[in-house]
Amino acid sequence: MMRSVTYKIALLCFLLCFSVQTMAQHNKTVSEETSKRAKDYLELLNLGYSDQEIFQDLGNVNFLTQNYESALFWYEKLMPLKTDAEIQNRYDFALSQLQATGVKRQVQTNDWIATIKEDYIQSRQPKKSVAFGTIAQKKNSKSIPVANQSFGDKFEPKIAITQDGRVAYFSKAVYKKPLYGLFSKKELIHEIYRAENIDGEWRNIEKVVACPEYFSAKHPTISDDGKRLYFASNMPGTFGEYDIFVAEVDADGKLGVAKNLGPKVNTKKDDLYPNLYNGTLLFFASEGHEGFGGLDLYASQITENSLTASVNLGQKINSHSDEFAIQLEPTRKMGYVVTNRGINGNTQQFAISYSKNYDNTRIAKNEEGLMKLLNDKSQTEYSTTVFDDE
Repeated sequence: MMRSVTYKIALLCFLLCFSVQTMAQHNKTVSEETSKRAKDYLELLNLGYSDQEIFQDLGNVNFLTQNYESALFWYEKLMPLKTDAEIQNRYDFALSQLQATGVKRQVQTNDWIATIKEDYIQSRQPKKSVAFGTIAQKKNSKSIPVANQSFGDKFEPKIAITQDGRVAYFSKAVYKKPLYGLFSKKELIHEIYRAENIDGEWRNIEKVVACPEYFSAKHPTISDDGKRLYFASNMPGTFGEYDIFVAEVDADGKLGVAKNLGPKVNTKKDDLYPNLYNGTLLFFASEGHEGFGGLDLYASQITENSLTASVNLGQKINSHSDEFAIQLEPTRKMGYVVTNRGINGNTQQFAISYSKNYDNTRIAKNEEGLMKLLNDKSQTEYSTTVFDDE
């Protein structure tokens, strides 16, 4: 999962300040130190950090506070996950400070604060993986020219990948001269592109015709079978501004006629960021439904040609600020909400926890709880919307 650089530095500073206060406690027992390590690990895990990020953060903060024994503990866990000469150098230095024998390589003395700071301000380029972003390039090949997510003033959803990993969809902003007005300024519009994963490289990148020219289509998400593409568009036929549409994907990758999801999802204001979960649950953000303010997150369950009325995910998830997206990890009973409720309105990821029996998180004006939507796979008859016109 990706993080705002500012948030990461702030977290490191917090941990640093906390550890400085404990440096005077030299008489800790091994049991106390073990308990502290477990507590630190669980706190960061509940904030949504991966093991690699946790091991690196805790190794760094203990290194800077000269708690070299704990630094070695965390760096030893980190090194199988991340091969890094600088981490190895810190490990060797910590080992030498404990007056351990057998350090075979020469240890460099660095400006440790400056070098560790580089861990948190390095360029956030797309990872080289099939699931997200740029793939390693060969001569005359191309990579997808967008990042997974961007945090800061704006949010762009991650690339939509089919379940088999063979096809990716993403949106890209371009400036285009409007149809009318010889001296009119170029206007910013959004277009959807398709790419194929061939031998580990994204190739055959081409624009997908999702809406009429001079209108925008963005935020694509693909069904598990790759046969339906959902996206937001301001094309003719919307109820107001941006609406969410669905189009069938032909065998050659071209889209069929886009269908508006109708008033159970769309409103007279912006309806954006569609995201399919578990194949049938559509999450999206809207500022047109009655909510808590700004963009709120909603859910609608989709069957073959019908969907439920949208329900607000509740005040435990939504706020008076904008909420853009939600990602769930059922095995950990964790979720992550992307929102601009952070400091100075910056977009950040917030972790939430839930359980099957937890019913305090209510969906606004609806008796069904969020957990029922997440766990109930039974087939229910639902009324149809405008996209059911076959």
